[in-house]
Amino acid sequence: MSVAHRPSDETLAAFAAGQLDEGLALVVACHVEADPESRRRLRELEAVQGALLEEVQPVAMAAGPRDRRGGATAAADSGMARSPVEAGMPGVLRPYGLGPWRPIGIRIAMRRVEVPGADARVFMLRAGPGIALPHHKHTGFEWTTILAGAYEHEYGRYAAGDFDEADAEHDHTPRVDPVEGCTCIVAMTGSVRLQGWLGRLLQPLVRF
Repeated sequence: MSVAHRPSDETLAAFAAGQLDEGLALVVACHVEADPESRRRLRELEAVQGALLEEVQPVAMAAGPRDRRGGATAAADSGMARSPVEAGMPGVLRPYGLGPWRPIGIRIAMRRVEVPGADARVFMLRAGPGIALPHHKHTGFEWTTILAGAYEHEYGRYAAGDFDEADAEHDHTPRVDPVEGCTCIVAMTGSVRLQGWLGRLLQPLVRF
């Protein structure tokens, strides 16, 4: 695995400090688990933040995805029926409820990831080789970690382990790798705004 796209320093610092929304943090944790370089940067940030906190009175904190990246915490009781994490999926997902894969289009399927306490919606998306998603932009964040396969859009090619950090300033048209297809995990805030006449036609059907 050769990772070419990583979280910004600002995002990784917020992750290290436990300041991210739980859903956004889970997608960062999936990337960190896959990428040795981001783990190294994270250790450096944690060391700096630890030094700054040495003189601060400690307080209890709830466990979040950055604590669970080793997959060692108990499952949260979300009440959601769970499906096992398939071989090759990040270990950090084990404590979370995963819904079944459901088709949302031709050769496209989605499964929910239940993240208690998250404001962001988290889901996994699986698209067949050569699929082109509608041109769209967002009103919030769309953070993605590629779990298998690849896609590309106006900002580059994203393969397994890569982190794609988009916000309201970005609009893009993802095109899935014509051979490998793509499976990814996404955390999204705000809403999707499909572009063009076809997008406007499909907009009422968009629910994620």
